[in-house]
Order: sequence, then C-alpha cells, then structure tokens
Amino acid sequence: MNKIKTVVVAVALALPAFAIAQSPSNDAGVPEPAAKPAKPAFSGIEKATISGSLSFDGSEALMSPRFFRPGTPGDPCAEFSAGNFQYRTVPFTTDGSGSLTASLDTGSCGVDVYVTFHEASFNPSSICDNFVWSEGSSTNIWSNTFPVPANAPMVMVLSGVPAAPGVSCGPINYTLDGTASVTLDNPFTNVPVYVAEELIIPPARTLANASGNLDIVTDIDYAFSPGEVRYARFHCPGIEFEPGTTVTFTGDPSNLIGAVNGVGTDALYFSITAGATPVVATDQLVLDGDRTLADKDPVDCTYGLYDFPSQAQAGGPTGRVVETGGAYIRFAPSYGLVIDTQGNPVADVESNDPAYSEFEVAAPTFSEFQGNVGGFSYGTVQQLGLSAQPVTLDGEAIELVDLMDADTALVFTGDFEAAADVYFSPGVDCSINIQSADSFDDTGAVFTIGSNPAMNHYLCYQTGGVAIRASEVTVALAPVSAAPAVYAVGSRGPLDLGEITRNGTELQAPLAQIPGGWLSRLVLTNRGTQDREYEITVFGETGTTISTNNLTGTVDAESTLVIDLDTVLTGFTGGLPRATLNVTVAAPNNTIQGLYQIVNPDSGSISNHVMVRPGSN
Repeated sequence: MNKIKTVVVAVALALPAFAIAQSPSNDAGVPEPAAKPAKPAFSGIEKATISGSLSFDGSEALMSPRFFRPGTPGDPCAEFSAGNFQYRTVPFTTDGSGSLTASLDTGSCGVDVYVTFHEASFNPSSICDNFVWSEGSSTNIWSNTFPVPANAPMVMVLSGVPAAPGVSCGPINYTLDGTASVTLDNPFTNVPVYVAEELIIPPARTLANASGNLDIVTDIDYAFSPGEVRYARFHCPGIEFEPGTTVTFTGDPSNLIGAVNGVGTDALYFSITAGATPVVATDQLVLDGDRTLADKDPVDCTYGLYDFPSQAQAGGPTGRVVETGGAYIRFAPSYGLVIDTQGNPVADVESNDPAYSEFEVAAPTFSEFQGNVGGFSYGTVQQLGLSAQPVTLDGEAIELVDLMDADTALVFTGDFEAAADVYFSPGVDCSINIQSADSFDDTGAVFTIGSNPAMNHYLCYQTGGVAIRASEVTVALAPVSAAPAVYAVGSRGPLDLGEITRNGTELQAPLAQIPGGWLSRLVLTNRGTQDREYEITVFGETGTTISTNNLTGTVDAESTLVIDLDTVLTGFTGGLPRATLNVTVAAPNNTIQGLYQIVNPDSGSISNHVMVRPGSN
C-alpha cells in the first residue's frame, strides 16, 4: 500500500467530445499565455469540458458591423460590412493549462454562423474588443486547439453572417475542452460553482446536471494493492444527492465500485475493490447526478478514504486514510450595472440664440447638437467581466432572458425637458441612435430594455433649440422578474453617470438679509457687448418659507443693474428675513461681476460684499 499525502477533489464538466476533429492550427496573432509555476504531482485534474446546444430564431441581440472572416485560424480580428447582425454568447472560464479545444457542429445553420472567442466580455458595438481567436471561416463542422489566457473568464460568440434577422436555424452543438473545474484542496483555496443568488430558496430547488457543471471529481490519491478494499465517502452538507447519481471510476476496469449508499442525503459512501491492475493514486472518481438545495447557505464538500464501511458511513477522522475538502456551491449575483465613463457635456452660453441651446464641442462631445452624458454597461456578470456566470435550475449559466421580464427598464434621473431626444448610442460621438427613451422630462428618462443587455452604451442628449438645463444624471436598473415565483431580481444603482453643466457665470451671495430700516441690493455689471439674461435662485434655512418674485431679467450690454432685494425676497414665514442667493447669468464668466450691498439710510452706513463664484473662491 502506498499512501499519497496530496489530495485534490475537483468539480468538473465531463462530457463527450465530437468525433470529428482537426489538427491544431497555427494561432498567429494570438498572444501566448503567461507561464504557470510547476505543479506538484497528483495536484488533481483541472481540464474539464462543457458542451451544449443553442439555436437562432431572429430575436437575438444585435451587433454592428460583423466580423471579417480571413480564412486562416488565429488571424487578427477585423470588422466587415455594415448594418446589424444577430449574435449569441456562451460564457465560460478557462483552466490553468493555457489552451482550449473547441468543437462545433453548426447543423442547419451551416456557414451562416461565425465563431469567435473573447476574453472577459464581448462588446457588440466594438466587436474586436478582447478578441482572442477565431477559426477564420464559417465551417459546418470543425475542431481546433488554440492558446487562451489561463484561469480567465472568456466568452464564445456565435454571430450571424447574413444581416439581421436573416439567421433562423439550429441547433448548433458545441464542446469546449479546457474549461475550469472547481478544485478542492487542503487548505480550502478553490473557486466554487456559482449559483444564481436570484433563485428563491426555500422552497428547496433541484439543480439539474445534464451538462455536468455540478459533477464532483477527485483523484483517489491512494495506491491500492491487488484485491485491497477501501471505502470512499463524499459529504456535502447543505445539498442532497438525488436519485440517478452514479459514481464513475476512470482507471483499469478490473477495479470495481460497489453499490452507492446515501442517495437522497448529503453523503455518499461506497466500496472500491482493487483488481488485477490495481487502483493508482491518479485514478479518479466522478460523481454525476442532480443536486437539491434547501437553503442558500454556502456548501462545502469533503472526500475521504476509509479502512472500514462503518467508518465511511459515519465520517470523521477514525480510519480515514486520506482527506480533503473545499468550497462547492456559493450563491452570487447574475447581473450588474457599471459606469464605464462619466460625461460632462457643457451647455454653451455662446450658442446661437438662445444661450445654452447648444453644447460646447469638446471630447467626448463631438457635436454642438449631441451631448455625451456618460457611458455605462448593463448585462450579466460574465458580460461585464466581473466573474464566471452563475448557473440556474437547468445547471447551465443563467441568462437575462431567464431573469428579466419585458418591462425591465433603465431609469435615468436628470433634467431632460429641453431635449429633442434622449437616446442610447454605441459610439462615443453619439452619431448613431440605437434606442430612444420611452419618455423623458424634467425629472428623468426611462428606457425599457426587457431581457436585453446594454453593453458599452452611451447616454446622449439631442438638443431641442431651447436652453439646456444644468443637471446631475444617474442611472439605475428597475427590474421586473420574468418568473416572480422562481427569481427575485433586485435593482442596481443609482450610479452617478455624469453632469450637464453651463459655461456661463454663476455668482452667490451666501447671506442676503432684509432687516427693517435697511436697504438690501444686488448689483450686476455687464462689461460685454451683448445684453445678458440672468436668473436668481433662492435658498433658505430649514423651517423658513420664503416668498419670491422678479427672479429673472436682463443686464444690458456695458451697463450696471441694481436690484432692490425687497422686490425679490417678498416674504418670510417661520424664520428670520435672510437667504442665500445664486445668480446665473448667460454670459462668459469674465464679463460679469456681482455685488451684494446693504445700506442704512439713516446713518449712511454702507456694506459691500463681492459675490463669490462657487468652486473658485
């Protein structure tokens, strides 16, 4: 008998590969992955396989343009054609090997589908972002091996060659060999299987495992002598191994696995009998089958090999020859909302009449008529590059269509009343409108997005020929569950997206008073050559109600205007007769000056205070 001290358990995706394969091709233009440190012997399997199928029906998300197909595997990415093209994505995480074998049969889709691979996420408005590899051609059946970043989130993109909605076909069958397994070790340092936290549990939920995403794989990590018998135990408190769970042994068929006990509980135990060619330490056990979760507590698993069946049934240290453990299931969010870039379009006081009706042309605003308020992305956590995508009840990665009802919306706060349109654009210059707001006013704008992502979008403001109002803008997700009895979807945000500002003059009198027997004045001087409009905003102390009048007017060119404040601050209730005055003048900052003055006509006492410029003094 030979006991090996290094023990690893892994959750793997053990599925059959395609029968038709090609020799690996030259991956020119694809960076080699960074070298990884050497691993100890019997460190457990990392390479795993996922497989699945999908179809196109014309309702897919759209990208623009499409990929150029260079005809050579591994050639650099390039764009081609124009218009909108359908696409679907398959997120996954690579293992530590630095290579991936992809095999596809496009079935009835034939050459109408092209396949690319991207690191972290796919950007439908900039399709070559994060590009790693492609087959180079649209091919009905192919298999290839190519370098990929190690231990990294990736996405396979299947995109239409004809313009949308010209692709309606399937199923497309695929296998990806070289995806990450969940490796358990001692101490616990592994990455678990992530399950969608939006699942409502309780009641208990059964996760199907047809794809093998929930399989548990372990090196036996113990070398048997011929005829030797040991007893294995897998214990995962918090789950239930469902009927149909089987144990597969990967070594010589002369070795036998006994009856599996404990199905319907959280622990399985069974015998291993060595045959003529006995078990070696690197032989593996694979546990398939569905899993039931009664709550959302974290689930950890342990594997042990015991001397006697009663010890394996009871668990614990007595009679245990080898033992390891680690994280198995964790709940994690399935979608997110992030700010990519904060915008600051500036309404220009020097606009063609009226003032502030156009934007300053300065990046990222490239047109006086279209302001870039900010960039954001909403999608699955895999699309956002935040983590591997959690699985749901079918054992597959959950998608937005599983979670979000057609009424799900992105809600923006801000003052858009003066806009002609508020819309999403895939480009920083806002030149392309891909979706206009359902509605917008002086409080915000609403976009219904349903189950669609909104990756690398910009919020754009189309001017309407009237003065643009200064406003801070936020974005939030207002989700509606597609299956309220199954998924509880939570909001995201509000997040600060950007700010619309004006480049005119702002002046402030922090404390303007109207005491009895005194004269209180506001003085504005315009040394420019054009008449300029002004607006006064009044703020009071908490509990004080202030009545106002005459809050707007005009300062003539090359003149001084004196405003008696008792005509502006006309009444006070619940507090003293004092307030803060903000004055906005539609004029360049260097042409306007302001003064607050209070005068005692009886004594002749005069007090002058230069009005401050917020943010500069």
